[in-house]
Amino acid sequence: MARGDVVGCRYGHRMLPPVPDTWPPVPDGLLDAAHRTALDALSLVRFERYYDVAGNYAGATFASIEPNDPMDVTAADLHALTMLAITVGPGATRRVLEDGPVRDGLLAALIATPTGTDLVDASAAELDAAWDLTNKARAALADPTTKSESDPWVTAAKLAARKRPRLLPVRDTLVRRLLGLEPARDGRLEIQVIRSLVADPAVLDAIEAALARARTTAAAEGRTCVYDTTELRLLDVALWMHAAR
Repeated sequence: MARGDVVGCRYGHRMLPPVPDTWPPVPDGLLDAAHRTALDALSLVRFERYYDVAGNYAGATFASIEPNDPMDVTAADLHALTMLAITVGPGATRRVLEDGPVRDGLLAALIATPTGTDLVDASAAELDAAWDLTNKARAALADPTTKSESDPWVTAAKLAARKRPRLLPVRDTLVRRLLGLEPARDGRLEIQVIRSLVADPAVLDAIEAALARARTTAAAEGRTCVYDTTELRLLDVALWMHAAR
């Protein structure tokens, strides 16, 4: 039985396609714990604060800054990273934006990664392509001139998530710790755990309920909010806010 089948049986949602055979298996018990954590986070999240356009959270701006060409990486993408407390230094900026082997590899990986696939529907080959995109982003960004509060993998994953928001979660050190993934520090585990969550009807219902609460509260408090449109990103936000508390 493929790992995706095990996840599907555990939570009763539709069967997930299997992950690549070379990916590490999720440790026993971790999915159950992540499921409880996600539901706790969604029961407490205040989306109206994060998505208030008058506030100082990233909100939906991380995804909406234009241009966001799905087949290119531009200065707008690097600016979007600043919404998540990432500063890209001069050397990394040149490697990403100026013609050369690093940029060529990054764009080739971007083109090979599907634009219209949701994480829950991704095949093993599509997951491998998404992971290669993250690796190529790391090769471009991992440098002493790349300054952030997170490690280079987190920085790279945030760029990859902006380019493929339906397929890749926004990795964060706090969220990794919250989900019990800190010892492994392997993004492929994080992708599998987040994938199981966004395929879970109970989690999806909790996201919808949290959004409904936020809209009601925002109207009562006179807030103007612009929300992300993907369940994957909304879950990212809820987990991050829960971890940061």
